[in-house]
Amino acid sequence: MGWPRRIRHLLPGCGILAEPVAIYARPDKKESLELVREVFRRLKKLGAEPLCDISIANLLGYPDIDLRFSRINKIVVIGGDGTLLRLLQNIDYTPILHLIRLGRRAFLFDDSLEESLNHLSDFVNDRYYVEKFMRLIIETTWGKDIALNEAAILILGSKTMDLYVEIEGETLYDNLEGDGLIIATPVGSTAYSYSSHGSIIHPGLDAYIITPVNPIDKRLSPVVVPGYFRTRVLIKRTSRPVKLIIDGVVERILTQGVTIVATLRGPTVNIARYNKRWLRLPWRRKQYTY
Repeated sequence: MGWPRRIRHLLPGCGILAEPVAIYARPDKKESLELVREVFRRLKKLGAEPLCDISIANLLGYPDIDLRFSRINKIVVIGGDGTLLRLLQNIDYTPILHLIRLGRRAFLFDDSLEESLNHLSDFVNDRYYVEKFMRLIIETTWGKDIALNEAAILILGSKTMDLYVEIEGETLYDNLEGDGLIIATPVGSTAYSYSSHGSIIHPGLDAYIITPVNPIDKRLSPVVVPGYFRTRVLIKRTSRPVKLIIDGVVERILTQGVTIVATLRGPTVNIARYNKRWLRLPWRRKQYTY
């Protein structure tokens, strides 16, 4: 994957190609934009060519890149889980991501603010290992969506709906009556699925979990499925519109008779890491004071 021609740049006076590094952050937070300025300054000092996503570049007067349409090898993400998930919905390729924690919920952001700023030098000079996270491919009449955490199929309002669910052509739930269903990746199994009584999947497993949401029949428990299995969900009956929610970011309106197909074979999310791996659990998080 090469760099787009529009972002090639020679370092002044030495003829060396500077590697472009993009910066992505929320444009509506003052502290986020202040941190963008600091990251931009540090990247410049390290000999990289920093470029800000078009959503923030104009606010700061910095060189811009539209990450929706331009491919780049490295991106610095400033924020929390929501910022990361929004970025991933806007790009269709797999760059290396350096995460800088500036948010209330930051499950995948391992380092403190000071640590992540200091690791910018390691990021620019390729001194890291890559942790890969598998993603779901979700196919409907809308087309194809990709999910890092989960795809939630939920009825709107106070009514219930009936779902038929099968895995690899074998019936799992013949009639799942309730509020809906969550299909979650290993990392997503610690989020919405977990709060709906789903089990946590170890990140080393090639598997995903199917978790009913408030089923009328309490015998219908969550099921862990091999990653290469195809899960097919049919909306058998509903009197209200149904939402397909991808990572809490993308929403699709579905109707009775629509089929959703899922597999854990989406492009990976590649995150630069600088310390020993550790198991992330909802009840065991690193605590930082800023």
